Amino acid sequence: MRHLRVLFAMGLALALPVAARAQQWGDLEGTFVYRGTPPAPTKIVPEKDPQFCGQHPLVEEKIVVNKENGGLANVVVYLFTSPGAKVAIHPDYEKAAKTELVIDNQKCRFEPHVSAIRTGQPLALTNTDPIGHNTKADFFSNNPFNDLIPAGGKITKTFTSAEAAPAPLSCNIHPWMRAYLLVRDNPYFAVSDKDGKFTIKNLPAGDHTFVVWHETGYLSSVSVDGKATTWARGRAKVTIKAGKNSLGKVEATPVVK
Repeated sequence: MRHLRVLFAMGLALALPVAARAQQWGDLEGTFVYRGTPPAPTKIVPEKDPQFCGQHPLVEEKIVVNKENGGLANVVVYLFTSPGAKVAIHPDYEKAAKTELVIDNQKCRFEPHVSAIRTGQPLALTNTDPIGHNTKADFFSNNPFNDLIPAGGKITKTFTSAEAAPAPLSCNIHPWMRAYLLVRDNPYFAVSDKDGKFTIKNLPAGDHTFVVWHETGYLSSVSVDGKATTWARGRAKVTIKAGKNSLGKVEATPVVK
């Protein structure tokens, strides 16, 4: 009997650390700000379908900065994972995995300009314009496509493989139209909004590496909360603790090449 009690006590002692190490989750937030004076957006004069497209104030969208606060939009932040590696996914993401992401051909541009999606999640490519568009996508890991979308039309796509970086979308009919789509096999990504802000919710606690990408290239030479920092290949190492975590105020000066 004493032997059984000893074995039970040993088993309990081994089980306690497992319970203590129960998965914890944390959010990551931050703000991207353009450092310096941003370039004035280049106006686009549409040569195709000018009667309709010319009605809209089209500009180059490679660098989008909020005049009021310097916020840098369309920066993508996503969790870096090694090929084949699996990451714990919070159950709150179960519904979002089935929610349709919409990229619209709207006023002779793509809306949104930059977006991200999970593998298996449906993508709707729509056209609310009264003229025809097509959407051409060039991927590295997924099959490329080039589909015509008539006025009021819609096509749906899903992807099976994660991409290492956002892939370009374009319209052959209207060559100034361009957008980017990131495909990942987990939900831990975000795109900075018009104020440069982003939030990634419910990350598994622990040490992680995040990739920081902008249409002009990976953000490497930055200032974080006033301190000059270098993120080689745009990779920032962050320790995620339970609750709220901040990447800080990140200032950068992306350059159109």
